[in-house]
This record gives sequence, C-alpha cells and structure tokens, in this order.
Amino acid sequence: MNHDIFKDLVPSYIEKLTSEETTRQMKKHMSECEECKKYVMEMQEGFLVENTREINKGKESIDYLKKVRFKNRRKIFVVAGSLLAFFLIISVSYYFLFVHMWIADENNVQKNIQRHGTTVTLTFQTKSNNRYLLAMEDSRNNKYKDEIIIYESWNILADKKWNFFSELAKSHRDGVNITYTFLDENTLLLNNGEEKELSDEDKIKIQFKNNTEEIRLKDLYNLNH
Repeated sequence: MNHDIFKDLVPSYIEKLTSEETTRQMKKHMSECEECKKYVMEMQEGFLVENTREINKGKESIDYLKKVRFKNRRKIFVVAGSLLAFFLIISVSYYFLFVHMWIADENNVQKNIQRHGTTVTLTFQTKSNNRYLLAMEDSRNNKYKDEIIIYESWNILADKKWNFFSELAKSHRDGVNITYTFLDENTLLLNNGEEKELSDEDKIKIQFKNNTEEIRLKDLYNLNH
C-alpha cells in the first residue's frame, strides 16, 4: 500500500470507519512498515488526548450548568419564600383588622373637631385601651366624604412582639382622622380639585352602633370657632 494513501486513511482507521478489506490491508502494511506503524500510534495518542480534552470540557460545562441551575433554584426559593411571607402578613393583618370588627358604640368613642386655617379635621379616638378604631368612608354620592361608619375591634395585636401589627394597631388606637378642606365657609375643595358650593343639604352622616349623627358642612367649618 502506498504510504501517502495509508496516511490519508489513518484518521478513518482510528475511528473504525474503514471497510474490512481496507483495515486488513492497513494492518498488513503496518506489520511491514515500522514508520507507518509509528505514525498510527502517534495519531492514536493525539486522538486520545483530544478526546480527553473534549470530555473534560463537557464535564466542566455540565458542572457549570448544575451550579447555575442550583443558584437559580435558590433564587426562586428565596423569592417564593419572601412572597409567601408577604402574603401571610397581609392575610393575617386583614383578618385581625377587618374580619373581627363591629360598628362602634358612640359612648366608647371620643370625637374631636380641629380647624387649622381652612382645613377641618375630625378625629375619632377609642376610650378603651384594649381596642382600636377604623373609619369606613363613602364619597360616591356627593364627591366628598358624606357617610362615615366608625368600626372598632379588640386590640389583640398590641403586644410588642408583633412589631408590625403592634404599630399598625397603635396608629388606629391613637385616632382616626378625616379631613375636609374649605375655601371659605360656603365652599368645599374636593379631592379632584373642583370647588363645591355648599347648601344646607350638604351634610356628613357619622354612623355609630345605635345612633347616626349628622353635621352640616357649613356648620363644620365654624364648629370650634
């Protein structure tokens, strides 16, 4: 077999792609030619080294992908855990602050009216240390807060170990404020920036458990002056 042809066939021979007859002739040639035999051995070593490198690269790629996937899974778990904790806090606070509540008895609530310039603030405070207040406001009918329902609930979250809930409950226990802004005693400034000329029919209704108190907005402007 010609040496040049033999060397051209060596890569295929090493990868076992040559036919049976070609393989037989190449083996016969190597038994007769030490130079070609040595050439094949060197080529086999080169192929082995290259294959080892490819295998190592493959392992490194797999290891890197495993690390990336692990980090991504950890991030997902952290984000999911944070979201779960957030929703639990919201759910628990909603349950305690809004589910277990009732319309307050007027006798248990202290109402104050303060005017600073053209701003009038109604403040509702509980008279009981173990309770807190919430005010539900409705402004759909007249574009201002015309109906106010005062609720109260047990202040079971006042313990300092509850931190967030304790501060939230304390803020409601300290007082619920509802503010009105006037341009003058006959004109109310609405939240959307519009001006409303007041009539004797413009009133605030404050609902308690056994009583509904009505205050004319015109009177509200001058109640504590």
